[in-house]
Amino acid sequence: MTASMAGISRNAVLQGLLDKNREFALNGKGTTNHCPMALGALAGMGASDNRLQEFFAHWHDTYALPVLPLNQIIRYEDFQNYLGKREYFADLQSCFASRIAERGENEVIRDVFGLVPFAPATTAFHALIRLAYALQANHAGEIAASLAALVAANFDINIDMTGRQAASSVAAGFKELSNHMSGQTYPDRMIVEKMRAVVNDEQFLQCLPGVPVTDNLLEELALWAISAYGQTGDFTILHIVTGINATRQLLPYLDKNVLTSRLQDLWLALCAAYVSVGAPALVDAAVYENHMRAKHGQVRSWAVLFAMAINSNDDHVIKFTYTCALEISLRPNILYQLVVMEMQDAHTVSAS
Repeated sequence: MTASMAGISRNAVLQGLLDKNREFALNGKGTTNHCPMALGALAGMGASDNRLQEFFAHWHDTYALPVLPLNQIIRYEDFQNYLGKREYFADLQSCFASRIAERGENEVIRDVFGLVPFAPATTAFHALIRLAYALQANHAGEIAASLAALVAANFDINIDMTGRQAASSVAAGFKELSNHMSGQTYPDRMIVEKMRAVVNDEQFLQCLPGVPVTDNLLEELALWAISAYGQTGDFTILHIVTGINATRQLLPYLDKNVLTSRLQDLWLALCAAYVSVGAPALVDAAVYENHMRAKHGQVRSWAVLFAMAINSNDDHVIKFTYTCALEISLRPNILYQLVVMEMQDAHTVSAS
């Protein structure tokens, strides 16, 4: 399963297509630009060169929007001044690309993470997800684009957590939110806009639990997330799954002195995302796993799951399948395969 994953950064066709992706705007038609992330996932699952090119052509013809012309040259020392200014995405991308060429990506990533809010929910978690894919591909242009997205579209959920009682566990924290907020609706189609409504909801602010005190926060979050997505099939919760995986990959770039506050940022983002879709009631992950084992007598192999994802033009099917394969390599759990099976069956979009 992992052989092709290790070769993403050496895939010449992928590298060339990621170069061409710079012609695309931060957003696509009715969506964000998923193209570079889907290409990385396809390459990681072993897609052929022709398939990578076919998907790029599909995205170009169906969803891509041209990048806006440059407004101005941004000095690296001034990039913080463009926080939340989406119209300067291309300018920031150019700024970061130049700095990476001079000093390397490690220094630039740490600079950005140290000087602007971590803001995991930015572009519905895609800024961090895109950065994780860019690092797997070792593609300087995509790293620059991801950092530009984090700055230009920064969505910082700044809530005072002083004095809040910590949830006894991840599952208990989300259950507490469900007890208070289940069924609440927020009128908007876009994930980020619904989340903005949540963080301005006084009821949410009153019942929001503190970050669970655990040595394995990301592992507990990952297990809760895959179970929650399996139970709901919810589009926003899908992004929770992929967002947690991206955060795992970015941990080496986070200053250990502020790691606790960064994980608090992630907790706030995930809580807001969960409530934005009505905080649905869930059964315990172990109970759900037993249910899924009993429901599915035969589990498809990762080779079959990869082949099905590669043959799909649905970027979320592609990325979700790949993410679950990454997660299961970190924490073996058959639930990832079972949920991918059901997700793929529900999204049968074949490549043209």
